[in-house]
Amino acid sequence: MKLTFFVIFATTLFYSCNTTNKKSKSNKNELEYVSEPVTSGDMSADFSLLGNAANRELNSQIKLTNSVNGIVDVEEIIIATDDGIRSLPIQGFTPFSLKKGKDTSLSLKFNPTNDLKLFQMTGLPGNIKSAYTISVSYKVAGNDNMLSLALKSRSKKEEFIAFTKENKIPVTGYSFNTRAGFNEIQKRYLATLKQITQPPFVYLSEQEIAVSGLNFRLKAYYQKDTLHAGLFIVNHADFPVKIIPDSLDVITDGKILPNESKTITIEKISGSQQDMAMMEKGDRVFILFKKRMDIKTPGKTNLILTIRKAFMLTGKKVLFDQNVQLLPKQF
Repeated sequence: MKLTFFVIFATTLFYSCNTTNKKSKSNKNELEYVSEPVTSGDMSADFSLLGNAANRELNSQIKLTNSVNGIVDVEEIIIATDDGIRSLPIQGFTPFSLKKGKDTSLSLKFNPTNDLKLFQMTGLPGNIKSAYTISVSYKVAGNDNMLSLALKSRSKKEEFIAFTKENKIPVTGYSFNTRAGFNEIQKRYLATLKQITQPPFVYLSEQEIAVSGLNFRLKAYYQKDTLHAGLFIVNHADFPVKIIPDSLDVITDGKILPNESKTITIEKISGSQQDMAMMEKGDRVFILFKKRMDIKTPGKTNLILTIRKAFMLTGKKVLFDQNVQLLPKQF
């Protein structure tokens, strides 16, 4: 009888261990962080942090307890990388107060910016990091000083390596080539136009173009087999500009490759909604561009943003006298 019990127990234990292992392997897109309870003179916190690769989100459960005599006003909660990049929660927090001896539990969701350079070029937050610090900012009644509770968490090295290997998807971001003489060529062209009465101003940076009162900001990236681009435009100029969507494109080596298809949508953020493609002074427009492309070596292939005929002035004159080269950066 004892032998039978032992066999059943051993079998059950073996099955349970296998089940646990299988369960952990099925969650390859999740990363658990190690954290310890934190106590200060005013507040204490018990918390957990879980990363999800599918949507680049972090989920945290936090229990806060007020351990002072007065009321505690919790005013802000942020999450930060070791590099100091700070992000607010996208869900689960509004400022609140805690009375003496009271506690509260929060379920917070973060979509943190993990790579600042990547975000500036593409708008993407980047891959989840191995460590984060959640900061709880609060004030104690009768004291105007802002206090902070730092909740540190870090993933296990082996688990983070496996998680990154499983979930990292290469992405290539793009910036304008600022060394091709764009400013000088464009200034000479604008000086010939009667539509522009002020002395021509042109400035090209890695992500922006400023042209006599018009500001263009680009965020673009290539991932898997698709190029994604967003062009945010503000018209501070005294003249209108007409957008020609079909003339806007991104091409490789100055030519369109076979089996490529693009979609372009225009969103009028401010201004008349009757003509989405016409930009008057004060209008703000966002152009979303998406194109299926087969780029063999994304990190080494320069692209061309074809804007020359995409923005028209009155009298059928183009705003740009040239297209702009895009330089890649692999992340």
